Amino acid sequence: MSAVPVRRSGRESLLTRMTRIIDAFDDPNVDLSLDQIARRSGLPRSSTHRIIVEMIDLDWLTRWGRNFRLGPRALGAVGPQADHARIRMGASGILQDLFLRTGMVIHLGVLDGGQEYFLDKIGGPYAQVLRSRVGGRFPAHRGAGGRSMLALLSPEEVDDVVGPALARPGADPHWTMPALHAELARIRNRKGIAFETAATGIGAEMQTIGSLGCAVRSRDGAAVSLSVAGDAGSLRPESLVPVMREAAAALARAV
Repeated sequence: MSAVPVRRSGRESLLTRMTRIIDAFDDPNVDLSLDQIARRSGLPRSSTHRIIVEMIDLDWLTRWGRNFRLGPRALGAVGPQADHARIRMGASGILQDLFLRTGMVIHLGVLDGGQEYFLDKIGGPYAQVLRSRVGGRFPAHRGAGGRSMLALLSPEEVDDVVGPALARPGADPHWTMPALHAELARIRNRKGIAFETAATGIGAEMQTIGSLGCAVRSRDGAAVSLSVAGDAGSLRPESLVPVMREAAAALARAV
């Protein structure tokens, strides 16, 4: 994105400068440094920093490590989207800490019907291997994060949200409702920990992805999942499970 031309008038209002800063975020999921925001908005760096501090206090922006993201007010968060923004903001530090501790790709998801809706995704170069994206959806029964959330539901609720998808012609032949219920029972016996192994890529580029998920209820009753994913050969459940339980406990307190 090219920088906004600097206006020569010294009479720009604070509201105008705030708008220029918000407009610097060409993607609602992007995080930008102070220098990037100043360059894109066409404002002096010192003025940009001062305004950003005020915008954070008013929830127009939020900190993301050393960078900044749009806050719930800038995202126009109302209704269900407000809950998503609150969950994402509450979980941001937990995701970063989990990434630093594991070096794996981290997903934050919520259960939306029979699908996992991805609120956030962070990770190193390996994140490019995974086709998941922020704002994307994935059948809940097919992933570790999704199944960990389904395990929070009663069997009757699982039937309601997943049953129609599995009954459609051409549905995933690897999953039936009895098989899914048996797997969800195993997840509950593991106190919420779900596992998944899947292949991605074609031919020589084929890779096996391993993932581990755990879910909690938000204070508003939403099912929220944390999952870690990486090369299946280097995934060590015995060391990841305690870290995931700790992260899930922190998530339950935060959301």
